[in-house]
Amino acid sequence: MKLVQRGKGLLKDVKTYWKTPPQGKYMPFREIAAYSVGGMGAYSIFTMAQALLLSTTNVIIGNTIGIQPMHMYVMYLISVITNIPLTMVRANMVDNVRYSGGKYRPYLLRTGIPTVLISLAFVYTPYQSIGYLWRCALIFLYNFGLQFYYNFFFDAYENLIHVLSPDSQERTNATAVKSMIYSLSPTVTNFVTPLIAGKVADGNMYDLRVYQWLYPFIAITGVALIFLVYARTEEKIVVAKTHPMKIRFTDALREVAKNKYFWIISLAGWLGFLETCTYVILQWLYNYAHLCTAEQYSFITLIRGTAYAWGMLLAPFAIKRWGKKKVLIATNLANVLFLALVYPLMGSIWTVLLCMYFNSIADSFLVVLNPAIQADIRDYQHYKSGERIDGMFGAVALIGSFVTMATSSVLPAVYEKYGIFAGNGYENMYDILYNTETLFKLVGVLVILSAVGAALNTVPYFFYDFTETKQKAVIRVLQLRANVEDYGNGVLSDTDMAPTLEMIQSAKQTLLRGKTDLKKMKADGASRAELRQAKADNEETEIAAVLLDELERFETPAGKARLDWAAGVAERGLSGIYAVTAQALRQAKALPDGTKEEREERKQAIADARLALRSRKAAEKYFPNGLTEVREDELQSLFEKEASLNEQRRALLANGGAKSELKQLSAKQKELNKQIKTATVRYQHFTESTKVYTEAKKYLAQAACYEKFGALHSRMQED
Repeated sequence: MKLVQRGKGLLKDVKTYWKTPPQGKYMPFREIAAYSVGGMGAYSIFTMAQALLLSTTNVIIGNTIGIQPMHMYVMYLISVITNIPLTMVRANMVDNVRYSGGKYRPYLLRTGIPTVLISLAFVYTPYQSIGYLWRCALIFLYNFGLQFYYNFFFDAYENLIHVLSPDSQERTNATAVKSMIYSLSPTVTNFVTPLIAGKVADGNMYDLRVYQWLYPFIAITGVALIFLVYARTEEKIVVAKTHPMKIRFTDALREVAKNKYFWIISLAGWLGFLETCTYVILQWLYNYAHLCTAEQYSFITLIRGTAYAWGMLLAPFAIKRWGKKKVLIATNLANVLFLALVYPLMGSIWTVLLCMYFNSIADSFLVVLNPAIQADIRDYQHYKSGERIDGMFGAVALIGSFVTMATSSVLPAVYEKYGIFAGNGYENMYDILYNTETLFKLVGVLVILSAVGAALNTVPYFFYDFTETKQKAVIRVLQLRANVEDYGNGVLSDTDMAPTLEMIQSAKQTLLRGKTDLKKMKADGASRAELRQAKADNEETEIAAVLLDELERFETPAGKARLDWAAGVAERGLSGIYAVTAQALRQAKALPDGTKEEREERKQAIADARLALRSRKAAEKYFPNGLTEVREDELQSLFEKEASLNEQRRALLANGGAKSELKQLSAKQKELNKQIKTATVRYQHFTESTKVYTEAKKYLAQAACYEKFGALHSRMQED
């Protein structure tokens, strides 16, 4: 009965909040639906591209097209290396290129459509009619395109949830809904693929004809659904309207590199590289051991696909009850158990399915957990650095590419040890797996490796301590900063600041109330509802403490010390940059670090001294005769001239303009391009050389905004 009532309540909420979000939330149900249903299109396209990406285990490239394992490994290494500059370009575009649609939405169509076109070209290429070297060259060329467009498209859709809401639990819930809906796409695809293979390729799932039948349908529906996401979602970043949304590449790189939670999550992924070894086992048991028919295997993939629904459904409730850290550790330990159980049960594809089914349930929690954690650590990054950085996380993660390059050689070596190599006496090197003795020996090794990988993957999560309460406090602080900055810059009036003032007053009252002893309440026989409320009150007390600390951050010893530093830098002006010496860094390192506050002050002083030295080095290199101001509006004026000339060219071409006019216009454009290039480089050099000065001025401006807000707060209290 309760379940029916909840269902009715949910339907009522959907109707009420279809276009406008509930009180205190950010996403209406229409937006969640668009993001989720559109996810079926996104994941259809992901399925296309992922099946074609170079890797050491790609069966289409290795088995069907016939590229040797070690050659695949070498090509994979080259593709990883070439992806490094592409990732840098993508990161810079996300963090600095501004479209009216936001950080991620504009790239859904800009990169999704090219991904589809490259994937179709890949599967329709007649590889058997061209030589081996040309096959390798074409595969590498296609992968070069996919490395840029597919990775950009994947990031755009997956990371979009990070900016659709600043509420962590709301993001988690939306991710769970999205995951439940989009999972229908790969589930249906995996179900249909063996059936198509049975009709057009005698059951061989690695025959390109299967994908030539399947991919056109995926392409059309995928692009149509992605357009739904683009049209019906809106990005919401907690940042001041007056805050400049621009950060230099190297600064963003440096800031992300200091994010401890980013490294914890990354390390977990690197240590768990072996966990995916079992992904091919069910396919192999069907394809080589013939432990079931094509129809049965279709249902096996369908049944296994349903396992993911459980984790997606339960993850939001588990996270709300126990927190992300505990759920991460528990699900990873469950993975170790179910992977290990495959070893004694692999004689039957049905017992393996049972183990893999529960493994998939545990795995499916990560479908919701990973985006939720990634969004949280970006909030933390925004809080620590003062800048909203998103794209650069992918660039810093490139360090993992080198780890992956090293670890990716393990699997080809294992394959080769068990006979999968060119010249093994079989027409297709993978045909050796039709020998069941060889097959089961290799499967056993893969199971052991996967279990070890799952165990290693668990270890770093014990050090993750960015709790849900800390995330809520971070968002509250970011909201305060945004409002205070806009108020200080004249965008918000005294009246507009009323909600912010109420938030501060409420925080003070909450902090005065103090925390409740939950253990004592339990001992006194408090009800569940009372304990739940007390826990929520204690959480608000923790958040209030962080919020009020933020309000006083310029009044702390560390804050005052940095204000003195900033005032000194501003007073000396641009010419003072040349006077910076290494003595400032030595003095910063000599500061005491006995207490937490002293360590914080010392750390900031060292960072500021190093920034000053970098600025001096750049100034001496690019402006040896003294700094001459380079204004951004001068560069913008050149861009406006460029746009005007482009418009003139379009008009001439449309109206059949004379060749002489076009030639003159081309000469003007060529000269203007030279000016833009020179001005852009000079502006970049100027910003790099004056970074310490602009940082000092920015800090002083922030302090002035807080001082103005403090005065307003005092007046309101007196009234």
